[in-house]
Amino acid sequence: MEPTQLGFEQSRTLLDAYDIPVLGRMIRTPEQAVLAARELGFPVAMKTVSSQIIHKTDLGCVLLNLKDQTELEAGYAQLMDNVRAAGVTEIDGILIQPMVRPGLEVLIGATQDASFGPMTMIGSGGRFVELLGDVAPGIGILEEGEVMAMLDRTRAGRILDGFRGPALDKKAAIRLAVNVSRFMAEHPEIHELDLNPVIVYEEGFAIVDARLIAGEPVHYPRQTDVSPQKMSSLHTIFNPKSVVLYGASNTGTVGGIVLQNLRRLDRIYPINPRTTTLHGMRCYPSLESLPEVPEMAVFVINSETVVREFEKFCVAGGKGAIIISDGFAESGRRELEERLRSLSLEYGVSYIGPNCLGIIDNFSGVNTMFIPPHRTGVIREQGGIGIISQSGGIGMELMEMLEADRVGMGKWVSCGNSSSVGVAEILAHMGQDPRIEVIAIYLEGLSEGLKLMEIGRQVAAQKPVVIIKGGSGGGKEATMSHTASLAGSHEAFRACCSQAGFYLIEDLTEDPKIMVNVLSILTTQPKAKGKRTAVVSVGGGAAVLLADQITAEGLELARFTPETRRRLQDLLRENIKASNPDDLEQMLVNVGNNPLDLLGNCDDRRLIRALEIIADDPDTDVIVAAIYLQVPYLSEYLAERLVEFRRSIDKPFIVSPRGLCTHVTRFRESLYAKRFHTYTVPMVKPLSIALDIWERYDRNFMSEAELRED
Repeated sequence: MEPTQLGFEQSRTLLDAYDIPVLGRMIRTPEQAVLAARELGFPVAMKTVSSQIIHKTDLGCVLLNLKDQTELEAGYAQLMDNVRAAGVTEIDGILIQPMVRPGLEVLIGATQDASFGPMTMIGSGGRFVELLGDVAPGIGILEEGEVMAMLDRTRAGRILDGFRGPALDKKAAIRLAVNVSRFMAEHPEIHELDLNPVIVYEEGFAIVDARLIAGEPVHYPRQTDVSPQKMSSLHTIFNPKSVVLYGASNTGTVGGIVLQNLRRLDRIYPINPRTTTLHGMRCYPSLESLPEVPEMAVFVINSETVVREFEKFCVAGGKGAIIISDGFAESGRRELEERLRSLSLEYGVSYIGPNCLGIIDNFSGVNTMFIPPHRTGVIREQGGIGIISQSGGIGMELMEMLEADRVGMGKWVSCGNSSSVGVAEILAHMGQDPRIEVIAIYLEGLSEGLKLMEIGRQVAAQKPVVIIKGGSGGGKEATMSHTASLAGSHEAFRACCSQAGFYLIEDLTEDPKIMVNVLSILTTQPKAKGKRTAVVSVGGGAAVLLADQITAEGLELARFTPETRRRLQDLLRENIKASNPDDLEQMLVNVGNNPLDLLGNCDDRRLIRALEIIADDPDTDVIVAAIYLQVPYLSEYLAERLVEFRRSIDKPFIVSPRGLCTHVTRFRESLYAKRFHTYTVPMVKPLSIALDIWERYDRNFMSEAELRED
């Protein structure tokens, strides 16, 4: 069903039931117009009502202050002429309304957001509502206090309070917004509601225009969708009595690293049919060969095999799982992930992932990270902090920041695609754990916003929840590739945080090093020819944040030429597994875009070759590389290779090794010894300033030493 605009009478009938009164009478002939005007009392306004007309005034379809029958009849004829001139072929009729006295024009509107549910807005209204942009949103069925807080964020709220004039009936406007929110919550088939303008007086208000758009009912997850069974399964994932690891392997592999990290547990069962022992432990060929059915399973095998073995695990009586493996929805294989989700619902076995790093629980000893311990700063000291991250890389970075400050941590979760349990369920789990005193969340996309708000409101009433979010600007494309989820409206997300009581931090860090980094960029980098910036990341979370910051600072994300995209796709093709060629081509659709994620299994050759391809791109002026050196396959020789690459190009090359562990620190030091400068956050703000300076002065500022080195 295509969304359609409801007729005036049908709209008024629906709204009247919620104490949302709309002025006027609908007529269809000049004679009816005269009768309606006499009943309402002259002077009157006349408006053409049609689903083909959105902005009536722009088309001359609104006539005001018609004082008598003569003006009314002439106005009717004029409206018909204007309708024909505008090419409008269908009208519902003509709306006759009494002329209202002047007051403050307010907009009260609402939409159905697929993630957050009913979203109501209030603020400055009238003809220039889009230009003014003075509205504040609220999520769900609002309370009067929430609408009051919304108005406090608008200029309209100050006028209602009596700015340079008498105070107006703010309470009436608030009650009207509450009624609108309730109406939208109880009518999911109404996609849009627009009351504009609502004229607010010292006492009361008048609604002089209303528009309702109806379509298929919009359904969105709520807190009630979190079943006790799901929460029980999630509890088992964090507190398993026994664990099976599918894909256990030798030292230096993902399966080997995860096995080593799990060895704090008493009952761990490695599965690998090609060997009988691993790391001094007995290894089993299959689930059927185990002495018991483990409570929790960890998967680090290919995606097709994950689905098959997960079903066996569910049938056998397993209780929960962590699916580290990628190759699901984030790579175009949505059918595989949907099968996982169906099995989870059928058997009541929840899972974290897929496409994730898993969890660390310092209370139970569970650690499923596949990063070598010496390459990251894993916190082993118990503490009251819980971390939830949709990006494994950003989650790891947050943990390393804490580790550098010697702060303990209780639980850490990399959510991945979140097709079984997501941020909301994990937040509920940590909220119920009295040992967790504060929760930090990194979000990219959000498909269950209302559920997060409803659960978060309960959790935040007991303990602080701090959030940072990527994917609000230029990082959206990478967000969809990295986590395979859709980002909701950022304004709706801010409203969600405000109403839930979250502490929303718009940036990952403060900005103490802007001046130092400006000077460093100018004196160590060649002059840029423009502001078109490419972002390359080993680990997609950093690419999302950098892309957001680049667009926010007025820079331009470079649009790679078709030839550049083809070369990047050819480079990554060998690292994407698919059962048939058609699947591979579908998975490559989102590969080769800017920002570019080179994935967690990136090695030196892939990174350097990608940089060379981008350096050849004629539409790229600056290259920014965010590198998680902690991943297993980047070698100790990468520093020399980066130095050689920098010497071969004449574009600024801004490198940001992500994290604070000893391995990253040593890497930075080895680059500095070769006069290769790296940058910590904040990085984009200084780059923006440096680009402006280069543009103004049109010359290099590199020191003599840097020029000699190149």
